[in-house]
Amino acid sequence: MSDLLLQLPDHALEEIASRAAEIVLERLERPEEPSPYLTVSEAADYLRTSRQAVDDLLRRGKLTRHKRGDGRNGRVLVLRHEVEGQVRTPQQQEEP
Repeated sequence: MSDLLLQLPDHALEEIASRAAEIVLERLERPEEPSPYLTVSEAADYLRTSRQAVDDLLRRGKLTRHKRGDGRNGRVLVLRHEVEGQVRTPQQQEEP
């Protein structure tokens, strides 16, 4: 592979740097929307529990399993709002 040397005038470099800075600032000011899905590990972290506990919620139908991919390479995803719905307030934990 040959080396490519590109020489640009100073004003062109300034324009490129200025535009790059604008793009970075735009992205920093505009937070990305979180994905509506979580992996089982992410759901366990969110709930501060184990992956097995999330698997139990899936098995009992408390969370909906969304499979992405085929076979052993597939990933199980769960909806973020369903995971958030599993969080209980102290008042809810006291109820029978």
